[in-house]
Amino acid sequence: MFSWQHIVWLLICAVAIIICVYLYNKNRPSLQTVLNYCCAVCVASELIKVFSVIDMVPSADGSLIYPYIPMNHLPLHLCSMQILMIFYVRFTENKKSRENFLSFMYPSCLLGALSALAMPSIFTTSIRVDQAFTHPMAYQFFMFHSMLIVLAIAIAKSGEISFTWKSYRNALIIIAVAGFVSLYVNSIFASPYYENGKLMHIDFWPNFLFTYQNPIGIKLTELWQWHVYLIILVAVTVVLTFICFYPLIRKNSKNKA
Repeated sequence: MFSWQHIVWLLICAVAIIICVYLYNKNRPSLQTVLNYCCAVCVASELIKVFSVIDMVPSADGSLIYPYIPMNHLPLHLCSMQILMIFYVRFTENKKSRENFLSFMYPSCLLGALSALAMPSIFTTSIRVDQAFTHPMAYQFFMFHSMLIVLAIAIAKSGEISFTWKSYRNALIIIAVAGFVSLYVNSIFASPYYENGKLMHIDFWPNFLFTYQNPIGIKLTELWQWHVYLIILVAVTVVLTFICFYPLIRKNSKNKA
């Protein structure tokens, strides 16, 4: 984290975001048009990711070889889940559901993507730092998360969403449900090792939504430490989501006054 390669990528992403936001402010396309571009980026991003990480893995007896995508690349992280939401809000005709999802996508795209760019897990799970400009996964990772930030800004500036305290509440409910479900998903996709029917250790866990381990490398060795981590995670989520929503809620209230 914060190697010279990382810093260069952050500068590239910042320039790309600034240019996209400038073009958005200049041309003022509809949110539907922005979502069209986002859908295209999502498709390209997933194709690059899948064909970059898929590997041929032998069976236990070595008689067969299977194509395999590592579980940590499944689209179940907060940012990758946005792909399904982007397609949903683009094509759904349910206006109320669309507004609820867009209200959630605004803070989750913004905060999730900023966190991902600041702490790029790609350098610890997918590629080496010295591959930052030679591996297609690096381009996929940084450009995809830059797109999410642009989308979040477009949602906020579009004027198509009426941000209220109810929007803030609904966003917290969705992220809370997703976080709780991730506890199950992380265990389902983990690789436990049993000996005589007794769980001995875990060889791998995907850590979707970072509910199992923190993203900054602080080791959690006791259950109470994990409980404290969850409390901190919830508190940070509530505060940062509030910071995202408050200016928009205040602006909406003034416009109605």
